Amino acid sequence: MLFAEETGNALFTDPDHPAAIRGLLYELKPDKKDPTKAEWIKVRPMLGSVAHEGIEVDSEGNVYVIDENGPGAIFKFVPKKYGDLSVGQLYALKLDDSSNADRVGPAEWVALDMNLAQLDARAAAVNVGATGYGRPEDLERIGNSLYVAITSEARVLSISLGGKPVVNNFVKAGLNVPVENRTAGITGFKNPDNLAKGPDGKLWIVEDNVPSDIWVALPDKDGDGASDGVYLFASLKDSDAEGTGIYFGKDPHTLFVNVQHSITGTTRRWPSPIASTIITITTIDPDVAVRT
Repeated sequence: MLFAEETGNALFTDPDHPAAIRGLLYELKPDKKDPTKAEWIKVRPMLGSVAHEGIEVDSEGNVYVIDENGPGAIFKFVPKKYGDLSVGQLYALKLDDSSNADRVGPAEWVALDMNLAQLDARAAAVNVGATGYGRPEDLERIGNSLYVAITSEARVLSISLGGKPVVNNFVKAGLNVPVENRTAGITGFKNPDNLAKGPDGKLWIVEDNVPSDIWVALPDKDGDGASDGVYLFASLKDSDAEGTGIYFGKDPHTLFVNVQHSITGTTRRWPSPIASTIITITTIDPDVAVRT
């Protein structure tokens, strides 16, 4: 299991890697006899010290991470040995044409100074001219495409894997989904946060927004880089609710949505002001919008 710290400035240092100034990524091995217990937990500084959030892995064992805070680089870690995150090389994504205002197009993975990356991968990315985005948050791989939620820019990028990377606007407000305008009664696309692969290969997106919406994006079959259709699936009617996580379990007809900041009694019973609850939506038909 991989998990990480979403902090741009470390308040508490890790005793095994005290020099890191930002968040770190950790690896946990569950006990084989009791998976509720850990056999060991190890810090993995080779994957960079940044404000982590999304984590994704490809079929070759490469791990993709992001820096949520500016300049918001996207990273790829290539282990020296498959499955071993203790040794390897961290790369940052850099567009071939740095003058491209929309920051899409052909790109490359640029190797970082590993000594610096373990202390401050943000600085290491800046040093090689890596491309920055507005609050990258989550990552999801479907086939040979890596999707990245760019929260403050109201879009989800796609990055091709397996060869020279190409960055496209897969979902973008004003391109293939409406722009948010609540005063005009338009439920648009704003602050995409977490991503999930649906059982049918579609990309599911939940907003870091209030009210929080859930969208479904069809694959790009015409080859123009953008989703062939983006549809509103659900909206949380609670005015303070924020959908912070979305995923499918073993049942393809059940969608799990993690909700925080709710003003309902359910969440208020939790002891923490940022505690969350989980709702489920069953018998999913992505062609039918619902409100919950």
